[in-house]
Amino acid sequence: MKKNRKKRINTDQKKIVKWLRVIIVLCIAIIVIELGYIGLTYYNRSQSIIYSDTLNSFDEVSSGYIVAGNSDFKNSEFNSYQEEYNKAKFAKYNEDFEVEFESAYTKGFGSYFSDVIEYKDGYIAVGGAQYDEQQVEDNATDGLIVLYDKNGKQMDTKSVQIVGDTTFNKVLLVDDGFIVVGQSILQNMVIGNNPDGGALMIKYDFDFNEEWRVNYGGSKSGNFNDAIIDGDYIYLVGKDATRYGLIAKYTLDGEKVYTKTYEYTDTVGFSSIVKVGDEFFVAGSKTINIDAEDEDKVTEGLIVKYDSDGNVLDEVTLSRNNAARFNKIISDGDDLIVVGHTYKKDEEKSTDTYNYLDYRGIIAKYDSDLKEVDKRIENGAGVDYFSDVIISDGGYLVGGASSSRELGSNNKDYRVYFLQYNKDLEKEWYK
Repeated sequence: MKKNRKKRINTDQKKIVKWLRVIIVLCIAIIVIELGYIGLTYYNRSQSIIYSDTLNSFDEVSSGYIVAGNSDFKNSEFNSYQEEYNKAKFAKYNEDFEVEFESAYTKGFGSYFSDVIEYKDGYIAVGGAQYDEQQVEDNATDGLIVLYDKNGKQMDTKSVQIVGDTTFNKVLLVDDGFIVVGQSILQNMVIGNNPDGGALMIKYDFDFNEEWRVNYGGSKSGNFNDAIIDGDYIYLVGKDATRYGLIAKYTLDGEKVYTKTYEYTDTVGFSSIVKVGDEFFVAGSKTINIDAEDEDKVTEGLIVKYDSDGNVLDEVTLSRNNAARFNKIISDGDDLIVVGHTYKKDEEKSTDTYNYLDYRGIIAKYDSDLKEVDKRIENGAGVDYFSDVIISDGGYLVGGASSSRELGSNNKDYRVYFLQYNKDLEKEWYK
């Protein structure tokens, strides 16, 4: 009897041990699954973080290229990741488009560089920066100028505030210093007028001493976007009031010769200017249904031909989707090369509070009579944005930012790229 009871107890113990083993295995499996889920969730979250590395302008220098823009430096080998605010970026690439150095402007909150040029001691970069939380809230900046040495080391900086929201869009080199152009306007929701506001141009020597300053337009919307020097004069383009393009002529001492407006552009106005022969060609965007509501306005890429007195000689527009604009214009002999973008609202990705705009890069060639020679649209799966273009290697080198896999990204993260076209606007390569 005792023997049978002992066998029954041993049998029960074995069953308990067996079930305990099953439970332990299940617990381990659940833990593994949970850890796997946590790891997968972390991986997906890390993969879905959108980073930004943009190019606003670039130029060719000895043994490479200099770039002005802004970035969060997530994939940078030279600077730390900026988790919340993009910072102004100045970089130099070698002839193989490998980064030689990359400098971040880390003061304050958000910042950006719009333009950079080379001078005898190094480089001059200009843009805007936010130094306090109120500027972040108002989306306002101080004008920013940074001097770099030949190795990309920051030598000196200057921030400029005149009216409330100041930014520099372009820098021009002259014999005894440099000229910056941009705007200084009242901050959003600030009521009033300031006689020092509007489109802005300042001459500095290389020690940051201001030699002269001029401003034009209202203190709510005037802006100079680009400028060139031709002989004894500076020709500038931008906007006067909302949707009024602006062309202006000043002497090298800052004396105004004329300012003339063009009706109607988009809210940016004229973006770029180039001279061919005795004529000036201005690029931007034209609003063709000015009486429509803002969300229904249609814009077309625009080139306007002027004489030296600011008289309109001719114009041409390019229509694509429901919005297009030209950001930069250069000359190649008697031909004109323009780059810009078209865009349309993506209904699936847009929300009640946010309109997702699907950008496509565009490059086009016109003759000096404004007859279209050819054009190309870069139609990747992500967003493709053309900011600048120069003549290079028997063709045209475009700089911009893209999230498209077709240009080396992953359809969500924005990265700087360079794209080479030949003279027939056939794409040869991208980096």
